[in-house]
Amino acid sequence: MSHAVVIGSSLSGLLAARVLSDYVDQVTVLERDELPEQAEYRGSVPQARHLHVLLAKGREILTQLFPRFEADFAALGIATIDIGLDTSAFTAGGWTKRVRAGVLSNPVSRVTIDWYVYSQLRQHPNVTFLSRREVQRLVTDADRRIVTGVEVLNREDQSTQTLAADLVIDASGRTSKTPQWLQDLGYDAPPRTVVNSYLGYATRWFQMPAGQTFDWHILLITALPTKGNFRGGAIQRIEGDRWVVTLGGVNKTYPPTDDDGFLEFARQLPSTAIYEIIKDAEPISPVYGYRRTENIWNHYERLSRHPEHLLVMGDAYCGFNPIYGQGMSVAAMEAQKLDELLRQYGPAGLSPAVFYGVLAKIIANPWLLATGEDLRYPGTEGDRPGWLARMAQKYVDRVIAVLPLDEVVGTAFIKVNNLMEPPQVLFRPDIIARVLGYTLRGVRQDESLNAPVQPMKPAVGD
Repeated sequence: MSHAVVIGSSLSGLLAARVLSDYVDQVTVLERDELPEQAEYRGSVPQARHLHVLLAKGREILTQLFPRFEADFAALGIATIDIGLDTSAFTAGGWTKRVRAGVLSNPVSRVTIDWYVYSQLRQHPNVTFLSRREVQRLVTDADRRIVTGVEVLNREDQSTQTLAADLVIDASGRTSKTPQWLQDLGYDAPPRTVVNSYLGYATRWFQMPAGQTFDWHILLITALPTKGNFRGGAIQRIEGDRWVVTLGGVNKTYPPTDDDGFLEFARQLPSTAIYEIIKDAEPISPVYGYRRTENIWNHYERLSRHPEHLLVMGDAYCGFNPIYGQGMSVAAMEAQKLDELLRQYGPAGLSPAVFYGVLAKIIANPWLLATGEDLRYPGTEGDRPGWLARMAQKYVDRVIAVLPLDEVVGTAFIKVNNLMEPPQVLFRPDIIARVLGYTLRGVRQDESLNAPVQPMKPAVGD
């Protein structure tokens, strides 16, 4: 009987297990902490309390992996939105023009997404979850060429056991031990690239005011590095008529986690729109802080030797600054490619070299988007972009400047940021012509244009 082991029940691990269930007789998911019995915060996903955006590409793949995804989310009262139409965004160019982009998302808490995927997998008869299990080491054949299983510590009674496996996938996140395990087996650890903008963010949840309506589901205010304002923030309306409000600051411009400091930080954003909305709103949580936001790419694709039957994916392979909302969607993209490769090679025939080569291509564009933005800030650590990349950044600045004015450019920009199209789309001749046209004509926008509509409070007696 064929057996696969997945280390970690992160979203990446859950999606890997979903794919594997179609190709092996049994999948075992090992989780270091206690797995929940309902939708609740998990300590192993520390960023779960903060705002998460399910980008359109990730949503598209989830609907393929879970055919009832849309119907189930609708039953839970989770909206389906057009990101171009239902997002009000303030950027360096002002308030962007709303467009019906056909780019769909579901504003939802991370806890609900994780619980949905986990609860769906628990219904699969060939997927087993083991809580409070910690992998101690990889088990191999005598030549250390093939991984044949894992040695597992039961954290309840401190006993150990060996689980035999035909394929092991490490989806344990940023704390992955695979680099050390490889060295223990006589292999090289992967080289690592880190780009750290020292971004920190703080989040608070609010109850939406009763009887008020808003013309957006997401309200976004971006930092303006060229103008010296390193603060940004967002509000997302999620299930239960709640707001998740996340404020962030780059290059150690960290938002406070006390009540007054949180509000004052919101007031100092490039627009006061978020502050005006939340200053009288009812908070339903404390303020949560988070500062582990560096981009880390463990370059397994650069290694010349790999033990067979071991694959690394998710944040264990490459983790992004979470402020850009790419993590869940990249995990889904990786799972989709895992599915394609298993269909082509089978679990026993899929070589790590082939797998990592494909993953590196998936990672390249989100990595470019995240690190390119982070490297705009002077205090960011990491290799500075070359002259060509700097020229591209200057051009993207012009793209952003016309977002309040042009629907075609705006739609292309939205699709790129939702991983539906590669960044190269912004350099199409027709897009360049539109951007340069506005630039050469010196067209500027009235800053109040496209601003979100402030809700009217219900009249007394309504």
